[in-house]
Amino acid sequence: MAKNTLIFVVDDDLMQQDMLKDHLSAMSNFTIKTFSTGEECLEQLSQNPDVVFLDYHLSSQNANAMDGLDILREIKAKNPLTEVVMLSGQDKIEVAVDTMKYGAFDYIVKGESAFYRAEKAVYNLYKMAKLKRDAGMYKTFTITFGLAFLLMIILVVVLKSKGLISDRAGWF
Repeated sequence: MAKNTLIFVVDDDLMQQDMLKDHLSAMSNFTIKTFSTGEECLEQLSQNPDVVFLDYHLSSQNANAMDGLDILREIKAKNPLTEVVMLSGQDKIEVAVDTMKYGAFDYIVKGESAFYRAEKAVYNLYKMAKLKRDAGMYKTFTITFGLAFLLMIILVVVLKSKGLISDRAGWF
């Protein structure tokens, strides 16, 4: 996650949707788009959001609407790098495990601490992105150092085999 972070908030409860949008907007200058259905979110997925806050139950306005788990699977199939944070009024461990099994980054139970946990989830996503960048940098450094060391060994072996260097120090 970098530059201007694009966040989608998908919730059929408009009050919850607006409160989460306001809370996240107060954190930083995120670009936040809201959707009342998962289908609307999927139509706009080509915008490549960095994070999607997705309600688990999306059928209060339309009984035929896809549920959050189906939307989660679709998002991960189309944009595997988009992180999804599930929101739900349920505190059942089975529901949380199911969402994580299908690729959710976090599971937040709606309630008093939900907005704080959403803020913490965004912070953790930034931290994870930084760790991935750092790990890539260290991996590149390690490979470069290993190749340089291997080339030095090959050079010493070649020079020794041609008699250009010896085992004895030159000052003896």
